[in-house]
Amino acid sequence: MNTFFKNSILLAFAGIYASFIMAQNLEVQGSKTQNFYPEANGFTDCSIYMKNVGTGQLKIAYEKVSADYPAGWDVSFCDNRNCFFSFRDKDTFTAMAPGEKSSMKITVFPKGTADTAVVKYAVWDINNPSVKDTLTFNIMVRWSAGNYLSCMPQQAIFPVPANRYLQVYTSNVSVAEIRSLSGQIISRTYPASEWTRLDIADLTAGSYVVLLKGSNGSRSYTFVKD
Repeated sequence: MNTFFKNSILLAFAGIYASFIMAQNLEVQGSKTQNFYPEANGFTDCSIYMKNVGTGQLKIAYEKVSADYPAGWDVSFCDNRNCFFSFRDKDTFTAMAPGEKSSMKITVFPKGTADTAVVKYAVWDINNPSVKDTLTFNIMVRWSAGNYLSCMPQQAIFPVPANRYLQVYTSNVSVAEIRSLSGQIISRTYPASEWTRLDIADLTAGSYVVLLKGSNGSRSYTFVKD
């Protein structure tokens, strides 16, 4: 067997072995970026799930990338073995069996403060540190239908409840979205003035969210369509 042929076989086996070693056994369930819409009063769990799709045990390592959230909120952070009263810088999950699912969970208690938060964590198979996924939690706290009248600025959105249209204060707002309570985008408008009139005549009666995005960040309000 000539040297060239031997080297070709060795390289082929090396490639197969490397592919086996570098196989990604960590699978994020759903999108790696997920949106959550808690109420302003009460505790809400925001979880992103991961699954062991390999044939052996999986141990997940994680590291905080960023955590931008209002100082007035109470938060806790959980992996699949411990919970902490702040965002953990880095740690590992308890080993997961083949087919097992576990979540990274953030629990928020906004204490009546409607605001937004963005938290990002890198996660990876501890045996395969060269392949990392970034989990992004977009947490947008809105006023509940039960307390928006007393807590929401009177000049920001009216009439409440609404029937055919909604007047929204859109100064410094570049995008105005109407969403369902589950986060589905129903309509999107690009305001060009201080006040914007949103047509809601075709919406089914119920509660919805107006999400406003602009140069000063994002804010959301819940309204009721009669």
